[in-house]
Amino acid sequence: MEELELLKEKLAIANRILVSEELTELGRGHVSYKLSSNEILIPGHLHDYNRSIADCNAGDIVTIDYEGNVVEGNYPESMHEFHFYSAVYRKRQDVHSALHMHAFYTNLLAISNMRLRMATRDAFLFLDGLPVFAKLPLFVNTPEMGTSMAETLGKCRAVVHRGHGAFVVGKSIEDAVITAASLERACKKQVLSPFPDKLLEYEEKEIRLTDTEEIRREVSEIDWGYFTTRLFRK
Repeated sequence: MEELELLKEKLAIANRILVSEELTELGRGHVSYKLSSNEILIPGHLHDYNRSIADCNAGDIVTIDYEGNVVEGNYPESMHEFHFYSAVYRKRQDVHSALHMHAFYTNLLAISNMRLRMATRDAFLFLDGLPVFAKLPLFVNTPEMGTSMAETLGKCRAVVHRGHGAFVVGKSIEDAVITAASLERACKKQVLSPFPDKLLEYEEKEIRLTDTEEIRREVSEIDWGYFTTRLFRK
């Protein structure tokens, strides 16, 4: 029970970080966690109570099954668009956390039909690709759509729903958030470049040899500490 409460607290912090680090617009989006083979931790539907993930706390986290039914928590329903989470948790055994964000620069990259270029360390996380999902509606509202988006994601770390936002996956809550922040930074640098089509890129072979898992772990620890420190100071 104590471990579950700690998970809820960490998940609530992760949701608040999406807002504090300006990774999403209007306090929309959510971070989820795969609790078991048929249970997901996710914020309750706070928008029904004139609230957002900007002030999400552990008491706002509910447990849902993969069909979206609330099995434990203080809300009758969870945040919507859980269909992607259900699909990706079934499909990818390496994924233990996933999130949705309305990221401004990531979305701008997609609607401008630009490819993410391997010009920065943040971009290196997406060396395997940054697929774009282009189906309507701009809301993942059915199991079929969630499955289709998970298939578009494939083995990548993120998929952009063009005109809507991005869905990001990770090995842990921290990993998902840090990956999301890296995606938005990489897209921001490219979009704001005066010559985005002329960015100098690194070779794939060179990136794979030098961007090691050890370096990534160290960077991740630093980033998570930075995000949480800024959050609590605010």
